[in-house]
Amino acid sequence: MQSLFFWKNWLKDYRWTGYAAATLFFFALLFLWFSYFQGVDGVIHWDTIQEQKTIETTVHSFRLGPFHLNIPAESYAITEYFNGSPVVPNTTASYIFLFVLVASAVVLLTVITTLEKFWYLASMALFILFIVGMRLEVLGIAGQFNRIPVVAALVLYVVPAFYFNRFRTSTSFVTRLVVFIAITVVLALVVTFLSEVALPMYHLTLTGYTPGLILSVIFIMMIAHEVLAAFIRVISQGSSRSLRHLSIISVIYMVNIIITALHEMGAIHWNFIYINIYLLLTLSAVLGIWGYRDREAIYGNILSFYPFGAYLYLALGAICFATTGQLLGNANDPALKIIRDVTIFSHAGFGIIFLTYIFSNFVVMLAQNMPIYKVLYKPNRMPYFTYRFAGLIAVLAFLFVSDWKEYVYNGMAGFYNSAGDLYSLQGNEVYTESFYDQGRSNGFSNHRSNYALGVIRGSRFNFEAAHDAYHSANFRHPSEYSLANDANLFVWENDIFHAIDAYKKAHEIMPESGALVNNLGLAYAKVHNLDSALVYLGAARDHAASKDAAEANFFAMAASELIPLQTDSILGVFNTTSHATVANALALSTLYSQPVNVKVDPLAVPKLNLQTATLLNNYIIKNAKTLDTTFTSRAYAIASDSLNSDFSIALKVALANAFYHQGNVARALSIMAEQIYVGQAYQGKYNYIMGLWALEQGNPERASEYFTFADTYDYKDAKFYNAIALTEAARIPEAFIAWDTVARSEDESERQIASTLKKILIIPAAEAMNLSDGEKYQFCRYRIGLGDSVLFNRIVNTFSNANYKAQAMLDLSRRYYDLELYEPAIRLFNRIAGLELTDKALYEDVRHTELRMLASRKEIRSLATQINKNITFDASRTLEKMLYTALINESSGDTVSAKKLYHVIGTYNPYFEEGILAASAFFIAHEPRGMKGYTILSEAIQVNSNSYRLLKAYAAEAARLGFDDYAASALERLKRFRI
Repeated sequence: MQSLFFWKNWLKDYRWTGYAAATLFFFALLFLWFSYFQGVDGVIHWDTIQEQKTIETTVHSFRLGPFHLNIPAESYAITEYFNGSPVVPNTTASYIFLFVLVASAVVLLTVITTLEKFWYLASMALFILFIVGMRLEVLGIAGQFNRIPVVAALVLYVVPAFYFNRFRTSTSFVTRLVVFIAITVVLALVVTFLSEVALPMYHLTLTGYTPGLILSVIFIMMIAHEVLAAFIRVISQGSSRSLRHLSIISVIYMVNIIITALHEMGAIHWNFIYINIYLLLTLSAVLGIWGYRDREAIYGNILSFYPFGAYLYLALGAICFATTGQLLGNANDPALKIIRDVTIFSHAGFGIIFLTYIFSNFVVMLAQNMPIYKVLYKPNRMPYFTYRFAGLIAVLAFLFVSDWKEYVYNGMAGFYNSAGDLYSLQGNEVYTESFYDQGRSNGFSNHRSNYALGVIRGSRFNFEAAHDAYHSANFRHPSEYSLANDANLFVWENDIFHAIDAYKKAHEIMPESGALVNNLGLAYAKVHNLDSALVYLGAARDHAASKDAAEANFFAMAASELIPLQTDSILGVFNTTSHATVANALALSTLYSQPVNVKVDPLAVPKLNLQTATLLNNYIIKNAKTLDTTFTSRAYAIASDSLNSDFSIALKVALANAFYHQGNVARALSIMAEQIYVGQAYQGKYNYIMGLWALEQGNPERASEYFTFADTYDYKDAKFYNAIALTEAARIPEAFIAWDTVARSEDESERQIASTLKKILIIPAAEAMNLSDGEKYQFCRYRIGLGDSVLFNRIVNTFSNANYKAQAMLDLSRRYYDLELYEPAIRLFNRIAGLELTDKALYEDVRHTELRMLASRKEIRSLATQINKNITFDASRTLEKMLYTALINESSGDTVSAKKLYHVIGTYNPYFEEGILAASAFFIAHEPRGMKGYTILSEAIQVNSNSYRLLKAYAAEAARLGFDDYAASALERLKRFRI
């Protein structure tokens, strides 16, 4: 145990210095393994590319005469696929490498100062080469782009080194080390703050590449036989059969080493568990701590192991590990090719010769089971130098067979990759691409250079060159990033079938990649191969990295392909809070009017991205009928935030639907009109929606204007709905022309409706008796005027369907009522009471029409009586309920409560004429000197300009206030309303 923990016998200062050097050594070793397990993820990550599809859903439906109309809204579905990011240089790995390299160099320099004469001079010459190789002149320190900074650095190091070596030999090692550390810290500060180039320290990671790589190769060759030496130490401490045991274990070890070497050379491609080269390097280096001590007999005349030889070994090992860790951390595979091949070739070449050295010198001792480890480096036949020289020749033989020039080119490629990283960090695209291109030229099919070039050229839509670069990247060392990006190029070229082939090949190479499986499933979905898409998206769910994307794509596919699923149940199984997944689930549930339980707060994140904006939009559309004013206010504030300007238009349009269903039609129309101005490209769509709103609110004249605008932009079925609006407005000649246009539509159902309506619009009254009940109803609605009561009664008495008969009488009664012809309106309305209605919606409509009539005539007691007869008010009748409550409050003397209600009623919906009239009348009565009542009327007629009752009330109030011109204008407009 004493020989195992040999450092415990060292002097305290040497021991603590040894601990520091060992800490540096093992820190670099941990850094190597961290970089190894991180792999290419150190410089590349997945970018999730999102595509948004519009899923047209229905916010609500309404009945208008014979038509059942849907008001559309846009939900959105997000699809997500993975694309490898541009190379992001691992600056942390590079700076760790630089720190370890410089720290180890300081330790080595301190050790050099303890050497004698020739060895001191030779070692200092190498250290000078190291400083020169760091190329401080490229940093422009204090504006000096010449050798002056190099000379200054050499003076700072060489002078004290020479002083300690020749004049102050008694100075302790720790003192010398502290002096060199101080010099290094000063130089680091000078480089950091006085260099004129950007990223000066990163420049040094580049210039440190070559010395780090050379020292690593030297160290690897130093330790190449340490595993075999460890076998000998263990075996020769046994009591018997040392020769047999050594022979067996050596053969097994060397066979595996040679097989791995042949695999690295590309000579064999067996389905075999090869030796992990980095593990082999680690074992050899750690064992070498004791092995190097045992070799003191070889180099002891130059440098004793205690303690300076140990420091030398640990410093060189730290450099090797840090260099390898930095190359792994930056996925610099051409340079790693040198490390890997030198490691395995050294272990093969030096291993073979070392066994020869053992058997040549100690075979008799092994046969006699003597502890040869004690004299392992005291040969009696084959000198140790011969072993080293022959081992070097053997390693060179491997290198030459593998084409030694390739290693030179790989070394240059590794350097160019690092240079490309430097200029990438500086944002110099020209130099970045140039250096990566040189890296590609020197390092045949290296992943790093080709991947970087593939991303650069793909971003420029140079797909042919990008494909070529990715094919080269995938030739030897493919990564899931390069495989995915190559296939994604086909998607960008809209060549989905080739993309599927590429994804399938990539999946065969890397079957455990969730990203590739997700992309493959999405590609199948794009070509409507739903079975395959479901299989691969299901497989992608099994991978944590792709689970959310796969689930989002599943719901997006279901919504796009109109697959009726139980959304809430599936969302529960997924148990996810992914914004994209929940947003897509909301779109699907809206499409099929399914309830869904959402666990995500759509207002939680005020700064939106595509996912959260889609979630908020779909949540609003899904719950447009039930959202409260607090939610819509907060959502509108988020949509109006300049940070969310990219999503503002779509969100405000969705919110307009919510305001509409809150009864705030004025706000909804205002928002929509604003979006028409802001989003010129969507004028057709927004006018179309406002036209439908106007139809539902009973203003076909205004609806026709909106549909005419929508038709100008050739939006959807604007022609069809404009024909409906013109028919509802009783503009028969124009309506006939519009229906004639619709009759030439490609839609069969529209052509049939147009044919029927054309017949209704031109059929003689005498022939109307022969129509079906449905056609008679249309004739009554569109052809019979208020003065044709005799004809109406003749036709209505021929209905066999009570629902059609009641609807016809209700329609005509409302028309009388709108022109304040209350007597015929009430008389006709009362006739409905004797009919047996089977249409529940019609029955409720009749009951609520009665309430509006009672409210307009201020028959408060009868109104209250009817309300108490189990009349229900859904969300669409919120304003009506508020009106009746306000009237009852007013009649009971509670003007405070009534005033609050009238303020809402008078401003929310200009088409709710009873509410507008009641609110204006209240404020005129209670604030006769104020303008509130007048303002309510004037703002209402700006929107609802075709209302007889509003114009009449406005003319009276304008005249009362002395606005004679306005009153005269309103009275002139009233003349249009003739029976």
